[in-house]
Amino acid sequence: FRFSSVRIKVLFLLFAVFSGSWTGQTVAGLDSSYIAAVFEHRVILNPEPHVPLSRHHALQHLQKNLDVYEEQAARAAQQGAQILVFPEDGLQGFNFTRTSISGYLETIPDPQQESWNPCMEPDKHKNTEVLQRLSCMARRFNLYLVANMADMQPCSGKTHPSSSCPPDGRWQFNTNVVFRYGLLVARYYKQNLYFENAFDAPPRETITFDTPFAGNKFSPFLKNSL
Repeated sequence: FRFSSVRIKVLFLLFAVFSGSWTGQTVAGLDSSYIAAVFEHRVILNPEPHVPLSRHHALQHLQKNLDVYEEQAARAAQQGAQILVFPEDGLQGFNFTRTSISGYLETIPDPQQESWNPCMEPDKHKNTEVLQRLSCMARRFNLYLVANMADMQPCSGKTHPSSSCPPDGRWQFNTNVVFRYGLLVARYYKQNLYFENAFDAPPRETITFDTPFAGNKFSPFLKNSL
């Protein structure tokens, strides 16, 4: 089973919500500048995205791209980056069906509801190998780290985000995750899907996360979300 590769440009929009004014005022005690890094990734693709993979084989694929991420996180840290952004679809690729992406899905907890550092607490949630590795990268290299992955949230006819739970009993979301030195601090679902049959449209929400630099809040958007 061979994987191909294609270059993916960074498709995240990371918006800063300034605490001060547009004249450059910042919050007292916070750094007035910071170094942000983005990575244009030549993603290693699944050549048959319409064919379902077992979790084991999906993880083998994901780890190939995570290996690249780890190398780039090290480089970014060496150059003084404080926040690093990886591209949409950079881990699993694209052109999946709802069924064929199932091996790539992880259930991402809501960081607004619980505090979790996957690197330090790997046994708290099952089948979260990707979250654990991203968390450990952020922790090891002392970074804010933003990445895109596929989320699964079990549902029933009576649960959030609406009563129209899909027949397979789960919601599937195109998701940004943000780690602060390993701690999961934000989970954002892509709002406006574009020929993305593997994913569901989420409820509207505004997600932000705080940083200790530049007096800013950030909000992680994906293309078509505006």
